[in-house]
Amino acid sequence: MVTRRTRRVRTTRTSVRVAERIASTLISIGGLGTIAAVGLIMVFLVWVVAPLVGGATLDEERRVTFAAEPVGDDTRIVEAQVDEYRLLSWSLDRDGRLLVRRLDNGDLVAERALVDGPRPSALGVDVERGSLALGFADGSVRIGSIGFGAELLAGESAVPFLSLAAGERTTEGERVVERSGDGFLRAQRCRVDVGETLDTGSSSAVVLIDQIETDTGRTLATYHADHTLALYRVVERENLLTGEITRKLVQGSVAFEPPAGFEPASLAVSSGGSSTYLVSADGRVARFDTRDLEAPELAETVDLLPESDARITASRFLLGRTTLLVADDRGGVGAFFVVKPDGASTPDGALLVRAHELGRPGAAVSALATSQRTRLVAVAYADGEVHVFNVTSGKDLVALRVPEPTLALALAPKDDALVAFGAHGASAWGFDPKHSEVTFAALFRPVWYEGYQGPEHVWQSSSGTDDFEPKLGLLPLVFGTLKATFYSLLFGVPIAILAALFSSEFLSPRVRVPIKSTVEIMAGLPSVVLGFLAAVIFAPFVQAVVPAVLAGLATLPLALLLGAYLWQLLPQRIALRFADGRRFACIVAMLPVGVAAAAWLGPWVERWLFAGDVEQWLAGERGGALGGWMLLFVPLAGLLVALANGRALTPWLRARSFGWGRAACARADLVRFAFNVVATVVIALALSAAVAGLGFDARGSFVDTYVQRNALVVGFVMGFAIIPIIYTIAEDALTSVPGHLRLASLAAGATPWQTAVHVILPTAASGLFSAVMVGLGRAVGETMIVLMATGNTPVMNWNVFSGFRTLSANIATELPEAVKNSTHYRTLFLAALLLFAMTFAVNTAAEVVRQRFRRRAFQL
Repeated sequence: MVTRRTRRVRTTRTSVRVAERIASTLISIGGLGTIAAVGLIMVFLVWVVAPLVGGATLDEERRVTFAAEPVGDDTRIVEAQVDEYRLLSWSLDRDGRLLVRRLDNGDLVAERALVDGPRPSALGVDVERGSLALGFADGSVRIGSIGFGAELLAGESAVPFLSLAAGERTTEGERVVERSGDGFLRAQRCRVDVGETLDTGSSSAVVLIDQIETDTGRTLATYHADHTLALYRVVERENLLTGEITRKLVQGSVAFEPPAGFEPASLAVSSGGSSTYLVSADGRVARFDTRDLEAPELAETVDLLPESDARITASRFLLGRTTLLVADDRGGVGAFFVVKPDGASTPDGALLVRAHELGRPGAAVSALATSQRTRLVAVAYADGEVHVFNVTSGKDLVALRVPEPTLALALAPKDDALVAFGAHGASAWGFDPKHSEVTFAALFRPVWYEGYQGPEHVWQSSSGTDDFEPKLGLLPLVFGTLKATFYSLLFGVPIAILAALFSSEFLSPRVRVPIKSTVEIMAGLPSVVLGFLAAVIFAPFVQAVVPAVLAGLATLPLALLLGAYLWQLLPQRIALRFADGRRFACIVAMLPVGVAAAAWLGPWVERWLFAGDVEQWLAGERGGALGGWMLLFVPLAGLLVALANGRALTPWLRARSFGWGRAACARADLVRFAFNVVATVVIALALSAAVAGLGFDARGSFVDTYVQRNALVVGFVMGFAIIPIIYTIAEDALTSVPGHLRLASLAAGATPWQTAVHVILPTAASGLFSAVMVGLGRAVGETMIVLMATGNTPVMNWNVFSGFRTLSANIATELPEAVKNSTHYRTLFLAALLLFAMTFAVNTAAEVVRQRFRRRAFQL
């Protein structure tokens, strides 16, 4: 009887199917969640950055008509201002008459003469400091103060105003009382105080006057009818016991004979009183060096409008009194400041230059007003238009039209209002400049900042003074990121790829596995630890042994190559016996030989190439140009010699060595290695001498002044940070190459090295490229190492011995201190978005290239 075997039906258990479904769902959710998270991060960055590209906002015009006599004609207004609550305004005419008005209804609150007796012949107002100077026809000068004062009313003083509702205002005498939105009663008034007459010792009429108040005193400049420029420094000291105020007057003068056609129109004293400008209506300016107040001298006379016959209609200083704004009757507004170029022939070594051009061609400029907190300037034109510009960025923020000619302009102290004064009324607008400092050109193109000799890329977001000019150029940060990435990849990629190739193709699994595990453990080192070690230990150590470090860049690889050539001299029986772990131990043993050679060779290199002191040589204080070019031409000469070996010497030696024994071939290889080393040095010396002989010096380019925390240190440390990542991925890619390709190559007579280079590497190219891209992404986004080991100086140069600042380090440093929603804050998020975009672009390009390599490898 034949028994039939029943076929067993295999089924998947329900629990396995459920687990598989759950795992698949979780993986899908994780993948989609990752994509969504990255997308949301990008959306958030764009949301924070978007306001940077928006324009200024302007409320609807509020027109008030003056209830009393008109302000005056277009020749009488000297200065006008509004208070920070946009409640009061004051205007000052050339006769010294002060008018205080309410901005909500135009009522005249106060009218007075600044002084009793003779009217002043010249007036000067420093709105930033609230100081005032008056000159008179008898040559005398009086100084004082002008501004707004506010006080909160309480107790008996508040009783008459308790009936005021929130937002309601009333006038009492020379003050206006308002109940604020939070219920407080606030009284606002214009405060003016003019001191006693200063005895200047001059009897000639004061034609023009200006003054600047600093923490150490007040500096005045007066131009008299007898063509004399006089300067005074008034230092007031208060006796803390008696309250008595004593004044000390230091003065000096210089005679100035105006050139033909020179018509003095205004006088301006710069910040610190270092320069004084006498501006002529015909477009010229005489700049005086007034650093020594008791011995001023004419520094230069400059034609501010050399290409036209335009006439100057207005001039005033921008915030900080460094940049002089000059407007003309053709609608132009120029921004001028002094720079100190090499070879300047002026007494103070400075030259006045035109840095920015604002305005619009057309109608004459009738009035200028500058901001008390930013780089804004409001410009009124004779045709009724009013524009507001940011001087640094050149951005035209708003364009308005007023119903009557503008006699004076005022920007509120908080930059939240703009007021245009006419003869019969005033027009006021609520104003928000938003992020006026930011334009594409200001972020990514050179900008001419105050004191710089020309347009430059600069990042400097803060300073110790309120009149600071923000410098928000992102290019130095992008450059620093690329510089850090370049040097770290230059150091890390060759080591990681060659190590992966050696371990995958020339080491047995018994030795390869623990080595790979050790390298993978290195990847877990926190970057903050590496940064700390780099800053505290490695950077000072490298600075102490710079010549030995430079020599080690050559001696370490040469020591490994020498060990390889010496290994070939061993008898074949011994070499095969030690082919595994002992050979690797011998390779490691050559590293101390390379270090010892670098330590011995370093002082000689410093003496021969760097005149005995590498840091002084880098600073340009000693030695010639030969050493710098050697740093560049030694690796290039090595590549040239290697290429010549592959094309000429190796084929010739292969033909001549046919039939030689193993020992003879090994000796020939050793001799060839020595010849190549000597040839490399000779070729590098010849090229360096030739370039240096032509007058070129590498200092100032890829080598320059030495800074302890520099790109060399960062390249080493970040290289060690990315080596484990690149090594692990590259080694996996090389190991995954199908074994039949290796066997086929070896069976065809290729050596293991030829197989590795010509078969394994091309096949694993996609994986190797992915490894390098992952390492690049790690380097681009690194924060703590570059934050602690670079010095965080946002400079743009390829000097390997200088520091830099990266996008990520800048964000980590400045974001905690940035005011939320400020221009600085949003620009930092723009830097983050830029870093995000760079990473995305690199990864996209890498994936495209990887797929191409993968298709080529698949054909094998």
